[in-house]
Amino acid sequence: MGLYNTLGAPIVLYIGADVIQIILYLQFIRNIPVDLDENAMVEGASLFKIYRSIIFPLLTPATATLIILKTISIYNDMYIPYLYMPKQSLGVVTTILLRFQGGNSGEWNLICAAILLILLPTIILYFFLQRYIFEGVTRGAVK
Repeated sequence: MGLYNTLGAPIVLYIGADVIQIILYLQFIRNIPVDLDENAMVEGASLFKIYRSIIFPLLTPATATLIILKTISIYNDMYIPYLYMPKQSLGVVTTILLRFQGGNSGEWNLICAAILLILLPTIILYFFLQRYIFEGVTRGAVK
């Protein structure tokens, strides 16, 4: 399979960090007291142990928030799959909806039903994980 996911879109295009990820992680890391690191070093912990045992658990809300937001962003992306997979046989839900709309442009009831079916996983994911989103965004924003 290599650098392609099951839908055929290149995963490499989505790996890079965007500005929201960098800002959110910076806000979280700035709120972590330096005393935690210093106390762990006095106790004899290595840098890896400090990161694994102290820093990373404190970054869990930020990581969960970014995973949720990035997953929704990848799921809703239409431009990159449409650009790199022009074949009709290859496609993700957004490009299939675009092609469906082109052939059935007069049947708005079918188009609206297809849009609701595509939005349903995103809405379900949001309702189940909204507390992590709000916790991650608000905890990183408060100084």
